[in-house]
Amino acid sequence: MLGAAELWLYKIATYVAHDRLVQKQERSFSKAGVSKKRTAERLGVATQSRPDGQLVWFHSRDMTSARPLLEVITQLNYQELGVNFLVTTRRPETADSFSKILPENTIHQYLPADLKAPMESFLDHWRPDVGVISEGEFWPRMLTKINKRKVPLIAVNTKMKDKVYRNWLWLPGLAKTVLKAFDLILVQDQFVAKRLKRLGARSDKMRVTGVLAETPKMLEVDDGLYASMAAKIGSRSVWLSAGTSRDEEDVVINAHKIAMRRNRRLLLILHTQEQGRGQRIADRHQNKNLMFALQEDGDLLEEATDVFVSGDMDMLATYLRLAPVTFCGGTLSDGQSLNPFYPASAGSAMIHGPSYGEYKETYLRYQGAKAARLVSNGGELAKTLTETIAPDVAAILAHGAWEISSEGGEVSGIVISEILEKLVDGVQDATA
Repeated sequence: MLGAAELWLYKIATYVAHDRLVQKQERSFSKAGVSKKRTAERLGVATQSRPDGQLVWFHSRDMTSARPLLEVITQLNYQELGVNFLVTTRRPETADSFSKILPENTIHQYLPADLKAPMESFLDHWRPDVGVISEGEFWPRMLTKINKRKVPLIAVNTKMKDKVYRNWLWLPGLAKTVLKAFDLILVQDQFVAKRLKRLGARSDKMRVTGVLAETPKMLEVDDGLYASMAAKIGSRSVWLSAGTSRDEEDVVINAHKIAMRRNRRLLLILHTQEQGRGQRIADRHQNKNLMFALQEDGDLLEEATDVFVSGDMDMLATYLRLAPVTFCGGTLSDGQSLNPFYPASAGSAMIHGPSYGEYKETYLRYQGAKAARLVSNGGELAKTLTETIAPDVAAILAHGAWEISSEGGEVSGIVISEILEKLVDGVQDATA
């Protein structure tokens, strides 16, 4: 009863604000460079025809967070089921680049605003057989209308930020009504699960699975180079600074020098973002009693080498495999930060700074799971390196990071299995 009253109030509020919401949408999409034709999709005007046959609909708030969904679509296409796919987003951003990476038989549209006529037009036109909603996009009118149409719904990468959670607590009935629309809710951790349960989600409809994330292409290891370098390294301790920016070069070298007080045979593989940096780095540190080997000059790793410098991106996978500990370059500067997937998937323990760049959410996941160490400056880097280089500590961190890096594939498998099951159920219901 409470849910029905709160939903009614929500519908009244959006009805009253209809014109203002429409004008705001038009301004924001125009400012983002979206054409008037595509902007009309936000008002429920479809710009493409619905393909014949079954249609699976995926929704995420923006095109970046929708990318992991494209991998699910690609894997579903391998099944050769003859199914078509619709991907919707709602943020004002042009779809030119995104449209180029859409898998086969996939259409992109902007999700209509959560208003009566636009949402009804959208659902009448597309008639999805299964819906997959990502990132906690719980729009009340949309979900209640889908529920009335008995469309199976799956929630993935479900989040519940503090502000959103507090807002839902003021509308407990509506929250319960919205969550009731889902057949399955996949959440990233127990913290989110507890919040959703308090808001009315049923425990038997929730599963803590981790995050469905876009999986970067694995880097290739040069087996010959690995074997030769591993033979030279022998029993020495080694760490890697991967994708090191110019601003971090001296910080990393100085941290290495400090760490060598505890372990004189410690080896640093300094991998730089730019090629040809080795000689400049060596010249700046020529009075620090360090022996450099420069890959740019064809130098080979020797027993006496303290710092091996390389700017070759093609060699990064090999260096990651050699080093049980990796500092993620770019995270102690304002430059481009290293994708943490690379050291995590290579089984290398991670140390990183507070500048995450485009990988903020990913770094925070590793940090939250205590699968990486955070440092703020060179002094902390040296101290943390000395602690982390211990084999038992490095192994624990590396294992935790590896589990997170591989969970995306497991979540993908769950989502695909659920979609296939619901598509089969839909066919059986139609022929019964």
